[in-house]
Amino acid sequence: MSDTEHVRLFVACEVPDDVKDTIGEVIERLRQKSGADVRWIRPEGVHVTLKFLGEVNTKKLPAIKLAIQEAVVGHSPFELEFSTIGTFGGREGLRIMWVGIAGDVLRLEALVRAVNAALAVVGFEPERRPFRPHLTLGRVRDEVPTRRRAEIEVAVGKQDVPPVSWRTAQVSLMRSRLTKSGASYEVLATFPLRVIVQSN
Repeated sequence: MSDTEHVRLFVACEVPDDVKDTIGEVIERLRQKSGADVRWIRPEGVHVTLKFLGEVNTKKLPAIKLAIQEAVVGHSPFELEFSTIGTFGGREGLRIMWVGIAGDVLRLEALVRAVNAALAVVGFEPERRPFRPHLTLGRVRDEVPTRRRAEIEVAVGKQDVPPVSWRTAQVSLMRSRLTKSGASYEVLATFPLRVIVQSN
């Protein structure tokens, strides 16, 4: 990387392969109901986004890594699980489909607050929208009419989610590359969550 290069970054908790496999199965069932009206994500890229940083000069990478390292101190691993399928809408109706996350959500939210606070020190605005833990499944294509969006939303609401849980034990700094076939992700650094043992 040259000093003048910019990279598209975000902070996330990755999910295990078996969770990605289940996401793939859920997407396949939804695909049968939506046809080509939805751009589905690639299951291998599924992750829980904690903080999107956007285009960043590579000179800031050391400060970002140090901030994340400081943010994870005092946070130990925790368990998460699927809840239900949900949607985000826009003026035209259904826009994004996702599967919600349950389990130790309070600990996940505490981790998000810590990451936001640490990165604010190195120049990144804290996220003002409330954190809604989810895994994105797909986005409705721009040209899809409102009525069709409503039909897809009804079909999505009837879809059951398999009971899946997993252990979150680290935070990752990720690079995103946007291509014609979708986004591809590269892990730049990982930061383990460690159990803090209190000494007597």
